[in-house]
Amino acid sequence: MKALFQTIYELIGQPQPPADTPVYRDVIFPNLGLLNWGLSLALVLLFYLGINRAMGVATFNKGRHWGIFLALNAVLAFVITLWQTSAQQATQHSYIYWLATWNAVLSMLWFFLFSLLLKRTSTNASTTPF
Repeated sequence: MKALFQTIYELIGQPQPPADTPVYRDVIFPNLGLLNWGLSLALVLLFYLGINRAMGVATFNKGRHWGIFLALNAVLAFVITLWQTSAQQATQHSYIYWLATWNAVLSMLWFFLFSLLLKRTSTNASTTPF
């Protein structure tokens, strides 16, 4: 898993400053990757199964509602990155904000992919986002 997340997160460049590279590769990247998958999956399940199936809210099944959850997912992924780098005491550097932005983009990708897999389980939003 470490190698997978290292590859994905280092697409934006090597961690800066170089002295922090082992912390990023061994702790931060795997944590971010797993948290990102978990967050995206949880929000997709909440949208499709929690709100649009179990609660049967027929008015919360539009593309804009899905977009709200997508944006919420991205914002939470950005904040989680800042929290995770702070918790691991990584040196404050502009790389952290690039990493947080990249993590937000990845979270939107995971959210979209999980949506494609799980949208048919919903009774009210089975055609959302398309």
